Amino acid sequence: MTPVREIVEAILTSKFQVLPEEMAADRTLASMDLDSLAVIELLYTLGRELDVKVGEDEVTSHHTLPQLVALLEEKRALRAAQGVMP
Repeated sequence: MTPVREIVEAILTSKFQVLPEEMAADRTLASMDLDSLAVIELLYTLGRELDVKVGEDEVTSHHTLPQLVALLEEKRALRAAQGVMP
């Protein structure tokens, strides 16, 4: 498990009360009971935690956890390549 995935799972568990068994790879955020407002709140929280900016139009409740993690990892890698991250 990647560090980004660990952070995402920790936030989903602590802030959104998603059980670990609900985080299967094929489950969408909607199937974890995250509606569009909860997804926005999740993106805001993840953005602060990971120091990345994710637009509200980049992730919907129809995305899966692996899709979200891949997007966040891509954004972190881009920031690192640009020399923005410490």
